[in-house]
Amino acid sequence: MANERIGLFGGTFDPIHFGHLRVAEELAIHLKLDRVLFIPAAQQPHKPRHGPVDFKHRLAMLELAINERAGFETSDIEAGLPLPSYTVNTVRALKQKEAGELIFLVGYDSFSHIKSWRGYKELMDMTAMAVFQRPGTVGDRRSLLSLLGEAIGTPPEWEPSVGAFVWPDRPCIYYYEGCRLHISSTDLRQRLAAGDSVRYLLPEAVRDYLNKRGLYSPNN
Repeated sequence: MANERIGLFGGTFDPIHFGHLRVAEELAIHLKLDRVLFIPAAQQPHKPRHGPVDFKHRLAMLELAINERAGFETSDIEAGLPLPSYTVNTVRALKQKEAGELIFLVGYDSFSHIKSWRGYKELMDMTAMAVFQRPGTVGDRRSLLSLLGEAIGTPPEWEPSVGAFVWPDRPCIYYYEGCRLHISSTDLRQRLAAGDSVRYLLPEAVRDYLNKRGLYSPNN
């Protein structure tokens, strides 16, 4: 639908956990999103060998994690795109597929390196973005303003009515300081490799899936 607002949430999701899900939930409410597409990376440019878990397993765990939340969906679009998985290529492909307004959801820690992303200016011309804080990251609205001025060349104005930085002739950049559940996929992988419990850190269906397959066990 042309009037839909669609959040694009990309990441390795290795594995998906409640930190990912909670920030998606809060942003869906805050930005009045009709849908959120969770897009597992086929191969991230800065992580050419991201880990032992295959794309099909990460996609399956995502589907288990969100299957009861209306409006949350998975997308396997990166499986059919050239590798490595550059965000600009993914968003370009999704713009041809989706008729609604796209908003790319990204953590401040990742966005702080936006100038190193391939085709970042084209990406920022194509879609609005929502930059959210992650646990332990350093940065605030003022530092984001400075970063945006450097990346675009023209500093934006802050529009408090929508909670976003705006320009007169390009998509806006939302800024969100909400949920900061201190859970990381790296920590989960380390716990699983050590045989420690990860109960209540990720959905039970996901925990059951990875345990049955030994996906992060030391022997796999």
